[in-house]
Formats: sequence, structure tokens, C-alpha cells
Amino acid sequence: MKQRLSFFLIFLFSYSFLHGQLNDINWGELQRKKGTVKYLMPADSNEFYALRWTGGTIFGHYQLTHNIGLVTKESINLKSVVDKRIATFEGVRVINGKPMVFLSDKFDDQHHFYMQPYTKDLEPDGEPIILAAYQLERKRKTGFFDVRLSSNGKFFAVVWSAEGKKETRDLYGFKVFDTDLNVVQEGEYPVPFDPELSEIKEHYISNSGDYFLCITEYIYGIHNNFFKKDLEYKALHIFHINEELGLEDYQLNLDGKRVVAMALTVDSNDVFSVTGVYGERGSPGVNGIFYRQANLNTSEVLKEGFEKFDEDFIKQDWPESAQRRINRRQRKQIEEPYLHNYRMRDAIFLDDGSIVGTMEQYYVYVRNSPDMRSGSSSSVYYYYYNDIVIYKINPEGTFDWVEKVPKYQVSVNDGGPYSGYESVLSDGKAYFIFNDDVRNYDSTGLYIDREEIYAANFGKRKNALAITEVDLVSGKQKRSVLFKREETKTLGVPKLFKVNYDSGELIIYTISRNKEKVGTMTFNSN
Repeated sequence: MKQRLSFFLIFLFSYSFLHGQLNDINWGELQRKKGTVKYLMPADSNEFYALRWTGGTIFGHYQLTHNIGLVTKESINLKSVVDKRIATFEGVRVINGKPMVFLSDKFDDQHHFYMQPYTKDLEPDGEPIILAAYQLERKRKTGFFDVRLSSNGKFFAVVWSAEGKKETRDLYGFKVFDTDLNVVQEGEYPVPFDPELSEIKEHYISNSGDYFLCITEYIYGIHNNFFKKDLEYKALHIFHINEELGLEDYQLNLDGKRVVAMALTVDSNDVFSVTGVYGERGSPGVNGIFYRQANLNTSEVLKEGFEKFDEDFIKQDWPESAQRRINRRQRKQIEEPYLHNYRMRDAIFLDDGSIVGTMEQYYVYVRNSPDMRSGSSSSVYYYYYNDIVIYKINPEGTFDWVEKVPKYQVSVNDGGPYSGYESVLSDGKAYFIFNDDVRNYDSTGLYIDREEIYAANFGKRKNALAITEVDLVSGKQKRSVLFKREETKTLGVPKLFKVNYDSGELIIYTISRNKEKVGTMTFNSN
């Protein structure tokens, strides 16, 4: 069924022109799946690792595979054991080109976190190394560990959090390491707000090894009032750990506006940049985009700006029924239009000082169907991944343009495994790759400019993997079919695609029932 209105002219281009920018796909063989891929991890050029789950839900296990040139060279089953104790598997990361497996366990009243190094060809490299631990206390619930990497790959951090009981503050801690496992920075602090009035939003590790913690503060308790938390927003705090001054609190105050989503970075001159989307205080939804640059040491604001979405931009892809409803509410001065359910995906800070930000509309709709005879009910979950918004802020600190990439993806009771997108920046262009419907394109694979578009189709006959190019100077778009499912006999899984900017490669993962095919596209990473 056709869905939604397209809202602006899409500039057409040839299939060969686009592939001249990103190069053709180099495909591996279609082969039987060796378990369910959880995520891919690039290593060196033409090399990556894959974490898989094999076996059943209860008696299965994690498996790590090593791929060179699209061919699997080694494979091992991962064991969650430390000092003959059963441990909890916490994930895998590639550090210094080698896979590292992370585990945790609890003993002697402490929660411990370990790293098991492996060689490139998946041989264990020594014994597990303990990286961090925190005290288990009755006044706190058992917490969790996570691993965060700096964007340049030179630092990684172990972060942990334990939720407090009753009036006890939540606890968080961190340890930042360089790739030689030297401790660069560490600390453990109680969250400086009542747990009912705060929410940890992000942990960030800069390219120089600095640790930042982002916390949203609310006016009233949010845990029992989830749907009203947007209306109870108070402030966003960015905490920086200064070895001399301790915990520094940078409060992001945007003239009373509400920070909905954000991303940040810190450069070599101790200037940190924050960008994201904002909403008006006391109202739901997203009203525009913001950015701010400030001096990390003095907190002096160097640049800032706001770009409010105009009414046409907001309403152009709305169905007629929604437009009629909001027009009535506007006439009665009840409500103004706004975007909703957008989440920040990426913020890329270019060498010339420009910022490119992207976000995606995502939400879950639940439909409950009561059974009048039994009194019970069943629920159906609809997962929506819709339009992409991309914007450019120039080095002078003003917005060059804000554009949408129209996209409509919905699936039922599955979490949306084939929805979403992957993006690549190369040669002054941004590329977005996502599943679509072939009926949105003509016989040559070019996007059709018309009032209505078809929702993404994941079936054998109507599925296409689309690619949209956005020029970073003008914001103009070009869009076509990258490949059709009937051509490759496989369905693309953009959530599992992975970009390696160091080698200039995009890893493409596709499936067909119990088989899989992997491909790579090369691009200019400069």
C-alpha cells in the first residue's frame, strides 16, 4: 500500500555515476550461515571479525570468526570462564587490530570486569586481564559494565553503573586505557542528582582520552511517569573529569529549550562541540537543530546557533488526515506542528570545522486486541524507521542547509531487523543506504519523483537496497537502486553494515534464509 507524500524534488542521476563515487561491490560467495551474526568488527584493510550466536536459545554459544578477503579463515567458540569460574559474556571489540573478549563475574563482594586478548588468528593471548571492579553493596542493585572506544581508536574506556535503592544515589565509574593498557584516567562517583530526577544519556571518550558523562535532569520523578518526561525536562549536564579540579559540570542551557538528542566531540585545542535536536520546554516533539562550541577549560561559549524547522518542512510528508487535524488545532491556537520521535544518529566534525549531523525518525506503536471471552488481550508491535534528517553547519557557525531523505520502513513483532540505514562520508558527499521498494524507482534504477512513495518491501520480488547521495556543499540529493534482491538472491541488513574509515571500506552483509553473502565497497576516506 502506498504511504505518505514526498516533499521535494529529488535530483536524478545515473546508476554508473553513483558507483563511480563509491566503486562497485566486491561480493564473496553465497554460503551457509554459521550462526546469527550479532555485529561485524573491521580490523585491517580487507579484514574483519564477526561475532555470531550458534545453537539454540538456551544451549547456544557465542562464536568468533575471522575473515580475510571475504573468506572465513578461522573460527572459535568463545568460553565464558575466568579462573575456572563461570563468567558473563560482555562483548568483543577490536583493539590494535586484534579481537578482545570482555567478561565479568561476581565474587568476594565485588563485580569484576576482564579482558581476554586474542591473536589476529584467534589464539588466546595469555590469561584474562582484570580491568575494573566495584564493590557490591546491599544499598545498590547489581549494575553493569560497558566498553566505549574513542573515534580514533587510540583509547578505550570501561564504564560501569549501579542503581541505588531508596534514597541512595546511583553510582558510576570509569577507567580509560590506551591501547598498551596504560591507565590514562579513572574515577568513581555517585550521580550528583536524585535517581528519580536524572537519567544517564551518554558516555564519551575523546581522541585524547578525556572522559565525559552526559546526564539529563528532570523537575519531577520520571520512572513512574515515562510519557511525561519530555514535559518535565530541566537541564542537560555534561560532566568532565578534571584531574586537578575533580568533577566539572557544564550545564547545557539553550535559552530554556529542551535537549532531545545530542552528540559531542572535543578537539586538540580543548574546544568541545555539541550538536543535536531540541524541543520547546513544556511541549513534546522536536522543533529544530542546535549546536554549541565552548572552551573546555573556561566554559566560555565560542559559537552557537539554532535552526528551527519551518512549517512546510515539518508537514510536507504528512498524510492529508494529519495535515487537516493540525490545521484545525492551529486555527484554534491549541497546537503548533512539530516533528516527533527523532533520535540523533551521527555527528561528524570535518577537518575544516564544519559539522554534519544526521538523525532518524524511530518509534514503536503497540496495538492491543482484547479477547472478550477470556478477558485477556494480545499485543502487536509495529516498528517504524522513517525519514532521515541531515544538516550542515559551516565553519563560521551558521547553518548551510537542512534536508530530509524520505524513507518509510515498518515491520511487525520483530524489532525491525532489516530497517534503518548505514551512512558513509566520502569526497564531499554523504551516502545513505537502506532497504526500499523497487516500485519507487524506474526501470533503470532511478528514483521516481511523485507525490506518494511505497513503504519498504523486504520480499523477494519488490525489495531493493537503495542509496542516496547528498552533496555536502548544496544539500542536493541523488538517489537510485544499489541492487535488487532478485539480482543478488539476498536481502541487505543495513544494521549490520560496518564502515572502516581507516581502510576506506564499507562491509555489506546480506542473507537469504539459512545462507549469507558478504560484500565490500571501497571509497575515498580522506
